[in-house]
Amino acid sequence: MPGDSREVDRLKRIRDKQLRARDPLTKQRKLDHTIATKQRRARTTFSFGKMWQEIPHKWRGLFIGGLIGVGGLLIVPEVIPESWGMCLGLAALPFGALLGFVIGRYEDAKQDVSDLIP
Repeated sequence: MPGDSREVDRLKRIRDKQLRARDPLTKQRKLDHTIATKQRRARTTFSFGKMWQEIPHKWRGLFIGGLIGVGGLLIVPEVIPESWGMCLGLAALPFGALLGFVIGRYEDAKQDVSDLIP
């Protein structure tokens, strides 16, 4: 008899599992959850500050360095006359962008290391 009751319990569990697998409300609940998640995501407002914070430091540094390089490109030829000023101004753009990129990579690496340390 004890073996029969275990067998009956096992068959009941199998039957319940099969019924849950074919439950039509499972798909509906999953669909409702997906729709609610998409609506919640769509409700968040767009912010340039938040977008800027999500960009990796290396790309932010490249952009800022490029802007500084453009400033150098515009200012240096005015300060230094002749063709040397234009050459130095043209060199300022890639130098500023490269310097910004390297500093940004350093910031990203520092953040990655701090994330590894508990």
